[in-house]
Amino acid sequence: MRSWLRPARRIVEATSEQVVATGSMLGTWGTDPVDGDTGYRSAGRGSREVPYWTREKARAYSVTAYRSNPMATAIIDTYVAFCVGASGVKLQCTNPDVDVVARQFWDDPANRLGHIQELSLRSQLLLGEKFYEMLEGKQSGVVRFAPVDPSLVKDVKIRAGNPLWPSKAILAPLSSEEEDRELSLVTVSDDTELREGQAMFWAPWRTLDTDIRGMPFLTPILDWLDNYDLVLSNLIDRTAIMRYFAFDVTVEGDQKDVDDFVTARGGTHAPPSGSIEVHNETVKWGALNAQTGAAEDVQANSAVLTSIASGAGLAKTWLSEPDGANRATSQSMAEPVRRRVGGVQNVWLYQQTELVRFAVDRAVAAKRLPAMVQATDPRTGEKTEIPASQAVMVTGPEIAAADAAITAQVLLNLATGLQTLVDAQIIEPEAAKLAGRKAWEDFMGVPYRAELSGSDANPDDIASEVEEAHLRLVKTGGVR
Repeated sequence: MRSWLRPARRIVEATSEQVVATGSMLGTWGTDPVDGDTGYRSAGRGSREVPYWTREKARAYSVTAYRSNPMATAIIDTYVAFCVGASGVKLQCTNPDVDVVARQFWDDPANRLGHIQELSLRSQLLLGEKFYEMLEGKQSGVVRFAPVDPSLVKDVKIRAGNPLWPSKAILAPLSSEEEDRELSLVTVSDDTELREGQAMFWAPWRTLDTDIRGMPFLTPILDWLDNYDLVLSNLIDRTAIMRYFAFDVTVEGDQKDVDDFVTARGGTHAPPSGSIEVHNETVKWGALNAQTGAAEDVQANSAVLTSIASGAGLAKTWLSEPDGANRATSQSMAEPVRRRVGGVQNVWLYQQTELVRFAVDRAVAAKRLPAMVQATDPRTGEKTEIPASQAVMVTGPEIAAADAAITAQVLLNLATGLQTLVDAQIIEPEAAKLAGRKAWEDFMGVPYRAELSGSDANPDDIASEVEEAHLRLVKTGGVR
């Protein structure tokens, strides 16, 4: 018990209800709202795993928010558009034989991977997990897949007690006549070094590396989205009230004088629009209307939106109030947003790559492909022997197009700076050459070739090389 002489301390920690709901407390103490169990934790789980009821509630609210809250729709659709929209997700292979097998899987009418990218990513963002049951032909090794609602996954078992090694998934039955199904999760076999399994499971948005299950992408901002919607709805309701117009009429005298005035008017109705109400100096009319408090609500919603945008990893001007920032401010916000969206895209492209590599590995197991193939590096043209599945690459659209003017200015400043350092004898010319070659490789994405160096290099040859290198990157999809 705190002494009354000691001043009160401002409470900034989470409430006990929040701690229980998020599983943050070591041992996840608390009460299960379904069956009343207390202090329950599944064996083999991290000590801070999110309770399943919190996960399911977050999924239900995320789907509801996307379907009914325009701000939630804007956040999810923005991520989907930047990660897989525009030019879309592309499949590339560095070996022609692997390319045939990979494209059969990618373009299979039953899979249509290239056409369901937006739907699939949106589903994972809202549900927090992705579960595919893999359907493999026993003889041909041809692979198809069926998406399964992650809520049907009752449990995920791990191998050797390592939460980073999920091994099996337990699926709940769809009817009382059925039993639980156990599916092995795809992993690389230590014996064959090929991917094998009955299902693929991803939970990218986990808080800790000891967590096994994932949470919806919108989880941190669900309450804030609800608050934003609440303030806006209240403002709309008060706007309707403001349109209610009435009069306060004061009549000098007693109640009889008031009654006589009402009788003479024929009632207490408001005067018709455009009419004239005639009275003497003993009667005074005053208009009544309601105040909406719009200015206060706009400020409150702006503050809520700032928290929503921060939690979603997007610039506030991307979601609303674009007139509230100038061009310089918007550009300064672009880089953090690009990195956040790029992180989500990288997670998604990795999953799509693993999906296609599984199909290639099953083709290898069915003897449709050799285990090792010759691959050609699209950047350097170098040929190497690699496992067949490693010849698969999946690329996505560029998050933000590079500003050519900025890039050119950077290269110009670098060249000027290097020349100044050489003239001042601070660095040797060879060091400047190394720095220039490094800048070339960063800008062009291909190694600097030795024949481009030397005082006898023809400027036209260098210009031609730049153009050809750029065309090669565009054709192979290597431009980033």
